[in-house]
This record gives sequence, structure tokens and C-alpha cells, in this order.
Amino acid sequence: MSSVDWDARYRDGETPWEKGMAHPALPFFVSSHPGIFEKKPRVFHPGCGFGHDAAILVPHCEELTALDLAAAPLEAAKDLYPTESIRWEVGDLFAWDEPEKYDLVWEHTCFCAIPLEFRTKYVKAVHRLLKPGGHLAGIFFLNPDHALEEGPPFGVTRDELNGFFGNGFELLEDHPKPETYEGRENRETLMVWRKRS
Repeated sequence: MSSVDWDARYRDGETPWEKGMAHPALPFFVSSHPGIFEKKPRVFHPGCGFGHDAAILVPHCEELTALDLAAAPLEAAKDLYPTESIRWEVGDLFAWDEPEKYDLVWEHTCFCAIPLEFRTKYVKAVHRLLKPGGHLAGIFFLNPDHALEEGPPFGVTRDELNGFFGNGFELLEDHPKPETYEGRENRETLMVWRKRS
């Protein structure tokens, strides 16, 4: 999927995206969307890394699958969050499939990490994995502190996000100034999309 050796990055500690905690906007998302979580959704979290977000989500889920392309962070995640309720999987999002579709996909750091030419594949993969009416929610990194070609992470504009997701999804919410990590203020947005069909 990428020329980046993600396992090596984790082994060498070259992980500037790793903040040691879940994204600060995630508890707000959970608490402000009882309609999504009251039925204990099946949740899919691609690019889960050390699993901090998964640990916040799992008490509100029937089942949570946390996927990463690299094995190294998942081994650490199992030690950090030793719960049988999280299904940790090493795999490629674009090849991932399940007989039963998900109610919710939580996005955080996956979309901004993939090569730009794979973004359409990301949209198709998420659309395929969600049930009709299912939700894609997450943090999109609009403005990294380097030129686009120097990523990952790769920035994206709101117009680009609407172009990628607008056909298969309906935008329900856009929170342009979510609570975030120190130093990322005004550089991210929290979006909630619903699969059209």
C-alpha cells in the first residue's frame, strides 16, 4: 500500500503522530452521538496504531476491529489494552473484507498517511465495509506543517474531502475546531458522514 516501512518506523520510534493518548475529540464524538452508540455498533478502526482510540470506543461497541498495516504497534496495543473485546488485526485496509458489514468506521491518521493516489481507494474501501446508512466519522488532518509532497502526513482541503466522499456519503456534521492535541489547533476537522446506500 505504501513505500513507507511502518514497522520500522515504530521500531525506531519515528512516530511523531503518536501522542500516547486517544484523540481528544473522540470522547466528545461518543457522548454527542447517542443514536449511533445506543445500539452497540460494530466498529472498524483502520490505522489504529497503539490502539488508544480503540480503547475509548470499545466500551460503547458490540464488537471492535482495530486494523493496522504494521504488526509492531499491535503487539504493544495488546499489552496496553488487554481486552478480548478488541479484535486486533494486521492487514491492508484495501484488501480487508468481512461477511458482516460495520455500523461505524472511525478514522484517525489513516487517511492522511496513505499515498495521495490511494485516496479514492480509501473511499471505496470504507463504503464497501459499511452497512447502508452506516457512519464514517473521524479526524481529518487539513494542514500539516510541511509541504504536501513531504508527507506523510498529507494534508487535505474541505473541498477535496467533499469531492472524495460526497457521492457515496452524506455529510452530517463538520466541526472545524475540535478539541485536539497541543500544536494541532485549527489544523484538523471532525467530520461525520453517513453512507447513502
